[in-house]
Amino acid sequence: MSTNVDISIEIDELYKRVLENKKRVTEYVKGLYEVYSKITGIVDLPVKSEKILIDIPNSIPIIIYKRPSREAYRELFSRAIQLLKLEYAVYEILEGRLSKLKDHGLKAMVRYFADVPSLVVIDLDSAKK
Repeated sequence: MSTNVDISIEIDELYKRVLENKKRVTEYVKGLYEVYSKITGIVDLPVKSEKILIDIPNSIPIIIYKRPSREAYRELFSRAIQLLKLEYAVYEILEGRLSKLKDHGLKAMVRYFADVPSLVVIDLDSAKK
């Protein structure tokens, strides 16, 4: 995971990026659902397989399955959906807040964590310049 910073970005541009990324997350979820539907349709896929759980404190536990199974795919897709829901929630909140600030000529500093905005600081003086 990487951290990037935009020193000075127009709120309008940031708002546009938020809408694009929100749409991208929605498309990922649709794609995951299609793949999951195909995988669950496989007849000879076992229901369960042996698994190893690596529990790391203050983190998401890592689960390793010895063979593909319905349980393994269900776990994999549910984790992916959880992470995408978190990302979508970030974009949903940002969309609501930035929609009120766009079209005012404001700029912001944005810190990203793995391409998801994690901190947005609005420069209120930028409208005067």
